[in-house]
Amino acid sequence: MGVPDDWTPRLASAIAAALREFSGSVLRGEPVAALDVGCFPWHGSVELSVLTAAALDADPALAEPGEQAAWPHYDFAAGLPAWGPAAELGRRMAGAYRAAAEESRSAVAEAYLRACAAAVASPQVRAALDELRRDPRFRVSVAHPDDGRQFWPPG
Repeated sequence: MGVPDDWTPRLASAIAAALREFSGSVLRGEPVAALDVGCFPWHGSVELSVLTAAALDADPALAEPGEQAAWPHYDFAAGLPAWGPAAELGRRMAGAYRAAAEESRSAVAEAYLRACAAAVASPQVRAALDELRRDPRFRVSVAHPDDGRQFWPPG
């Protein structure tokens, strides 16, 4: 079972819009050290989190894998008007995950993780990222939440 053709482009649009909205209303030129895209097919959610350079300087342990929930801007897109379409995408992802046979669910999860990485690699998200003031340490992460396997950069 693959990811529907419209899912990745729609997620890319939502990510780009959320980044722009958050950048203009909260970051306002503050340097960003990391963007994490958390993909949880079993929960039907995609979470965007930003780590600012100032937060990283104040607590270098925030750079460790799995520390995104401790970031001051963890899951920043939740509640943003621009992120609204992501809820429907999440429901579709969860439905696909639950509809898959037990032995196929890990493959479904991987397909959606790859789709999230492809969305971040899209021209529209790259353009939104280019508008951010990025710290020299800037990195993107799309990791499997259970085992930490990295899906960024896509390939």
